[in-house]
Amino acid sequence: MRHLLLILALAAWPASAQIYKWVDENGRVQYGEKPPAGAKSAPLRPPQPSGATQPPAQDVAGQERDFRRRQLERGQEEERQASQAQANRARCERAKEELAFVESVGAVYRREKGEKVYLDRSAEIERLRAQVSRYCR
Repeated sequence: MRHLLLILALAAWPASAQIYKWVDENGRVQYGEKPPAGAKSAPLRPPQPSGATQPPAQDVAGQERDFRRRQLERGQEEERQASQAQANRARCERAKEELAFVESVGAVYRREKGEKVYLDRSAEIERLRAQVSRYCR
């Protein structure tokens, strides 16, 4: 068993040899384990194993922090949407009530500085219908 491990270890040793790149006298790029004497050579890095090409994983604490932040932002957005929906329901009910009232009366007015100011009934009905369609979805 010990001999088998030694053979495997020796077989893998040449695979880790340094490879060099240089240009020969004819201008062609050459590769090899030993560059010729006097040639300007550059050592090449061995290719990375396929699993090592992935970027390093972010630390767990950073992932947890990002998750909590996104969770908090999502909760705040849901609260904002729920608050907006509740306000729209209240506006819807108010617009429906006002529309029903304006449609049932003959003259529409409001008080300004203690005096009655009459409004165009058809324009007021259109305004209230627009509010109903906007807020009552």
